[in-house]
Amino acid sequence: MAGGGRRRRFLILIAGQVALVGAVLVLVLVWRVTDLGTAADTGQVVGVALTVTALWVPLFLWWWRGRHPAVASSAMVASAADALARLVAAQWETEAELRSLDDPHPMPVWWRLLADSELVDVAGQVGAAGWEGASDQIRELAVQFQALERRRLVVLGGLGTGKTTLAVQLVRELIRIRQDGDPVPVLMSAASWDTATHPGVWEWTAAQLALFYPALGAAEYGPHAITDLTAGADPLVLPVIDGLDEVPLSARAAVLDALNRTLGHGGLILTCRTDDYTDTVVAADTALTGGAVIESVPLRPITAAAYLERCLRRAPSPAWQYVLDQLASQRDMPTSPLAQVCSTPLGLWLVRTVYRPPTISGPAPDPTPLTDPAAYPTTASLRAHLFDQLIPALIRQRLPSADPGHLFRPRRLHDPQDAKRWLTWIAYHLTHPRTPDGRARTRDFAWWHLAPRTLTPTRIRTITGLVGGLVFGLVGALVGALVGSLSGGLAGGLAGGLATSRSLDPGYANLTLRRRTKELLKRLAFGLVGGLVFGLVFGPAFGLVFGLAVGLAVGLSTWMASPAPLDRVSTPAKTLRGDLTLILVRVIAFGLVFGLIFGLTNGLVGGLALGLVFGLAFGLAFGLGGAQHGGASWNYLLAVNHLNRRGILPRNLMAFLGDAHRLGLLRAVGPIYQFRHADLQDHLADQTFS
Repeated sequence: MAGGGRRRRFLILIAGQVALVGAVLVLVLVWRVTDLGTAADTGQVVGVALTVTALWVPLFLWWWRGRHPAVASSAMVASAADALARLVAAQWETEAELRSLDDPHPMPVWWRLLADSELVDVAGQVGAAGWEGASDQIRELAVQFQALERRRLVVLGGLGTGKTTLAVQLVRELIRIRQDGDPVPVLMSAASWDTATHPGVWEWTAAQLALFYPALGAAEYGPHAITDLTAGADPLVLPVIDGLDEVPLSARAAVLDALNRTLGHGGLILTCRTDDYTDTVVAADTALTGGAVIESVPLRPITAAAYLERCLRRAPSPAWQYVLDQLASQRDMPTSPLAQVCSTPLGLWLVRTVYRPPTISGPAPDPTPLTDPAAYPTTASLRAHLFDQLIPALIRQRLPSADPGHLFRPRRLHDPQDAKRWLTWIAYHLTHPRTPDGRARTRDFAWWHLAPRTLTPTRIRTITGLVGGLVFGLVGALVGALVGSLSGGLAGGLAGGLATSRSLDPGYANLTLRRRTKELLKRLAFGLVGGLVFGLVFGPAFGLVFGLAVGLAVGLSTWMASPAPLDRVSTPAKTLRGDLTLILVRVIAFGLVFGLIFGLTNGLVGGLALGLVFGLAFGLAFGLGGAQHGGASWNYLLAVNHLNRRGILPRNLMAFLGDAHRLGLLRAVGPIYQFRHADLQDHLADQTFS
């Protein structure tokens, strides 16, 4: 095959050389027989013919390659899998630190196997015999998972029982013990799966990989790395789908049906609340095929007391000793509100966080009211109190720091009331309007969805049009009859904004040169060749200049949008910066191109300087609304400014969200923020917002 390819390329080279030599001989013959003018005319015809051929051949080859896509080697696919494993490991190691999952060590939550249950497929019952383990023994749990016949596991439990935490722990441990050829665990949110858009689990997984891990699009992993990882009989990705209970019943049944239809030989980890999974199995009339099912065991009061004492890191004060004794005295039967709250990892985390001594100032909070039935007569009232105190407690405990190594420290000090008000609005925004069965609308805060949810399309288009119109109008006022008056420019820009501005997905931009210089040169070379061909077709002067300029701009834009193999996982701040960078480069690159054209063609009116002003205006319009991706950040900034003027959100929302993440109030899943616990979102969403 390789030898045949070389022979074909050699024959094409010879044919091309013969064609060029033949063209020169024809021109010389015409010149000798007729005159120089006729030879020049003939040369233009021959030049156009060769140019058309030069355009047609690469277009045909591009079409032919599309019919016969390149196949990545096994080494490239393995390299992509290893790269994905590194990205996932780095992502969740950092997130585990921010969530204090190992501080001082994992909570000792026990998980038991559900056998002989309607929730368990027969194959799952047989393949998981003898399963038992605890979250503080995650290595043993991961090994037991790998020993399952089909490596499919459903993790069940009640409110705040640590299902997501266990999923994160399994992802981290499975990465640590991963061998060559093992699938890479990737945690995804069930709420983001629309089975109408992605009927199969691997289609949806591929879409999530493209969003969370753009580095997989680097050329060195092959032309279709994500598809290579998720396709075939033995996919190299292990979906870890968290929060099936966060979607309506009909959607849950559709997800379960899609999993059974399309998983094939692939593995799976799925988390869900027990009652919701029971309803889903009944509605779908099936359990997960071949899946073992485990359920959390409530923490015993004596175990919770021992864990809290270890978290204190020093001898308990008299007040703390009293609380610990009261809690431990119930031993195995949690009857008091405090014992019931501490029977779940969420409640235990709330108690240790809210009543931890502050870092900034003030005395340590007195924990004795936790045992007072008059203060908190019910479990619900105590949990609500802990949620109310969580935000100010974390802000008091963690001093700001500009050192990136301080993962738990915010970059600035926030007023607790402001922070609570902002987070309350975000929780309300994500929750309402609720689904028909009363659930939150979504758990995912995607910054590019803020504008469509808070600004009407007409408002976005009007503001975008006014910005472009102001630029056009000011220039128009200078050149008068050539362009029109100021009002005419405003009207034209407004019309352009109404026509082009729309809700966009975030674009991707990377200006890093490391290991990408060769790719940049290749993109620029393609752009120059395309521009040269354009110039030969449309004229040796204007067409050549325009073609070369546009070719360079297109080459730079396409290179910038191509990921690097060393890119990190997407984060909310990184995707926002990337989209803003994409707009800026488009404005500059295409602005200079159009400016050069206007400057050359309208030199008598204003010269190159005025042409550059025109060009930047056109570049601005293209950057904001002239492409499939890129421009979402502009809409986001409009929305944040609008909400800030109403006193709803801070002006620098992304910086605040980053601090809330470092404080442990939010968690990051790729470019999306979520509240650390869905119950925290639900609690805040039920508050009165003013």
